[in-house]
Amino acid sequence: MLQAHMQIPQQSCPARRSIGSRTVRCQASPAPPPTAGKPAARVWTQEGADDGKPFINSIPNNGRWPNGIPPVMGSHLMASGVISPVSVSKGPGIDITEHQFQYHDTETDAVIELYVTPEKAQAGLAVLVQEAAQAAVKAKGAFTLVLSGGSLPSLLTPLASAKGIDWAKTHVFFVDERNVAHTSADSTFKAVQEALTSKVPIPAEQVYAIAENLPVEQAAIQYEGRLISIPPAALPRNAAGFPVFDLILLGVGPDGHVASLFPNRAETSATKGWILPVKASPKPPAERITFSMPVINAAKEVAFVALGPSKAEIVQRVLEVQALPGALPAQLVRPQGGKLRWLLDIASAETLDVARWNEGKRWPRSAF
Repeated sequence: MLQAHMQIPQQSCPARRSIGSRTVRCQASPAPPPTAGKPAARVWTQEGADDGKPFINSIPNNGRWPNGIPPVMGSHLMASGVISPVSVSKGPGIDITEHQFQYHDTETDAVIELYVTPEKAQAGLAVLVQEAAQAAVKAKGAFTLVLSGGSLPSLLTPLASAKGIDWAKTHVFFVDERNVAHTSADSTFKAVQEALTSKVPIPAEQVYAIAENLPVEQAAIQYEGRLISIPPAALPRNAAGFPVFDLILLGVGPDGHVASLFPNRAETSATKGWILPVKASPKPPAERITFSMPVINAAKEVAFVALGPSKAEIVQRVLEVQALPGALPAQLVRPQGGKLRWLLDIASAETLDVARWNEGKRWPRSAF
């Protein structure tokens, strides 16, 4: 790495309390020829002799106003010369509009599962889904599984041979979906169909795909309507009226987005609605539908699946760096009354400092 250094010597003009009327100008003079092996130095010169009397130390050309400092300063006059609006604040905390994102005031327990290889992580994922399916069918006669896109569908193949999953009682949903045809290479439905649902005996009507050929707003309404039509016996609601899915499997993007909830977006901060339209996704395709964050946090269990070296940086940021609310949507995933789990492999967990997670000073808000 190449570094450039600049040495600034002590100024030759003394700093004195300005109580007189004489003005002495201090300015940088041309630097003397540099000494071999040493950087050139800036030398300060003084106009007039120092007679020991108090003076005003004036540095020229350091203002933005060519005609001198205007009589109206500070918050009253902006740099453009336009007088700024008068504040209408009624006082601290009175009639304010809160920021769309707020810090959480509750704690959430997370289980970190670390696997030696991606293959072993896939096997662990299959066991997680199998156990959740068996518990849900035993409790209410149906299992609701929510899947995300990206790299997750390719990890679902071992589920096709998993024992103990009653596919006739399983309902598969998508935490987000691109507003494209089911045959499109961008379709999560297509990816999941190729990796899993075409290989297991699940009824076609129990795989809840996005409606094709609709404007994104109507597609979101149609998908939410399908969810509302599911009997509460199979898809319960919580006290706030949001659906309680048995298991949601999430990926995490390099910017910390989950589903199609991207950093600092209105959809990410939404507190109402089950399914939201996304019209201008920062990641193509531009149009999508997505579960809202309250629906994700209403789930009985949420599991992040992040494998491989490409996930190492964002995994470390989400788990060890407290970002501003909304900057990392993955940090907003906090199931209320449910479980939160991370499935990682050695490569994705490489930059985590797990050995120091129990240090109170380093992690004052965490318990290990």
